Amino acid sequence: MTDASGFQFIEPKTDLEWEEYYRLRYERLRKPLGQPPGSEREAAEAGSTHIIVKEDGRVIAAGCWAVGMRQDSETGQRRLFVRFRQMAVDPEYEGRGIGSEMTRHVEARAREIGAVEIVGNVREHNVQYFERLGWVIIGPGETMFGLDHVSMVRPLS
Repeated sequence: MTDASGFQFIEPKTDLEWEEYYRLRYERLRKPLGQPPGSEREAAEAGSTHIIVKEDGRVIAAGCWAVGMRQDSETGQRRLFVRFRQMAVDPEYEGRGIGSEMTRHVEARAREIGAVEIVGNVREHNVQYFERLGWVIIGPGETMFGLDHVSMVRPLS
């Protein structure tokens, strides 16, 4: 699926695409924290939708999202939400809007399925980035790999 920005968002299908997908996530998200290869793969992977951006056959951005459901504490209604995770952009492509477009792509997909919000456990140094995209802080997040995170949400209504 190509969006208005011209970036093409696809799900990895070939062995090479999967290899590059996990390599990029490892290099950008886990290796800097001293984590071993394989730490970029999680139990939630099977239930996630994985997306990549490619240029000239090379994976230059990666991320994933999963659909969940919870009960609204005020209305008692069950509501769909999307958890956006593991976004990584090749350092050669940072600052070109790829991460923002990936976030907007996930928002559009979430709206299509009727989700009311997107949630994320955001590293503290990325909070301002997500705030610029309309996300709001809802509390402290989970500490992972010794790094503090912030729980954020992007309302979709």
